[in-house]
Amino acid sequence: MRYSPLRHLALLFVVLLLAGGVLACDITGLTGGAPEPSTPTVSITAPTSGAEFQVGEVVNILSSSSDAKGISRVELYVDGLLYRTDPSPNPSGNALISISQTWVAERPGTHTLSVLAINLDGQESPPWAVTVTVVGEAASPSLSPTTEGGPPPVATATYTVTATETVPPPPPPPTATLPPPTATVNPNAPLIKYFRANGQNETYNAIPGESVILSWEWEGVDAGYLDPGNEALVCQDMPCTKVVKPPATTTYTLKAINSSATTKASVTVKIE
Repeated sequence: MRYSPLRHLALLFVVLLLAGGVLACDITGLTGGAPEPSTPTVSITAPTSGAEFQVGEVVNILSSSSDAKGISRVELYVDGLLYRTDPSPNPSGNALISISQTWVAERPGTHTLSVLAINLDGQESPPWAVTVTVVGEAASPSLSPTTEGGPPPVATATYTVTATETVPPPPPPPTATLPPPTATVNPNAPLIKYFRANGQNETYNAIPGESVILSWEWEGVDAGYLDPGNEALVCQDMPCTKVVKPPATTTYTLKAINSSATTKASVTVKIE
C-alpha cells in the first residue's frame, strides 16, 4: 500500500498537537499556577467609635493584625494623614500582632482614627477606622508684637512713685462665690481599687538602692501602663505586683485603660 505525502503531513501534525497538550499539562501540574498574594486583616479593639477624650489627653489605640505571610508594620492615620508607623518586633514578620499606638488629642472636635496593616509582600489590609470626639479648649499660642497678622500688644499700666507720694495698689477685683463643680462618674471606666508602694498608699520612704514592690488591684481593664516610661503591664492574678528600684525620688503613675475611659492612680517612692 502506498501513502501520499499529504497523509504523512496530517499524521505528523496530529502527533505534535498531542505532544504539546501533554507537555502543557505536565508544566501546569508541576507549577500549580502562581500563588495569589494574601491580604492582611486588622481591627481596632479600643477606643470604640463615639468615645470622648479631653484636649491634651494621651489616647492609646489598641489593634490586632494577622496575615499568613507575616505582618511587617502597622500604620496609624489621624484624619486621613499618617501619624505614626510601628514595625513588627520580628524582622521576618509576625502572623499575629497586637499593638498599642498612642495619639495626643491636641485639637477639639471630631477625629477619625484608622489603622492599616502591611505584610512582608507589601500587601495592605483594608483600613479599620473609628470616630472619636475631643472636648475642651486648646491652648492659645502666644504671639509676639512682631508676629505678622497677630493682634497688637496689650498695653500695661505704668505707675510713677515719688519720695513724698505713695500710690496705693489697685483694689482686687471682686470674687464671685461659685458652687463647687459636680463631678461626673463614668460607670464604665476602669476601677483601680488601690495602688501602693511597699504597702503605703501615697508615699513610701526608701533608702538608696532599695527594691520597692508596687502592688495594685483593678477591674474592667483592657490594657495597663506604668509611668515613667509608659511601660505596658501584664497582670493575670490579683494582686498585681512589680519590683522597682528608683535611683532618686520618683512618682509612679498607674494607667488603667478600656474602650470607655482611662483611670489613673499614683504613689511616690521618696529616696532619703
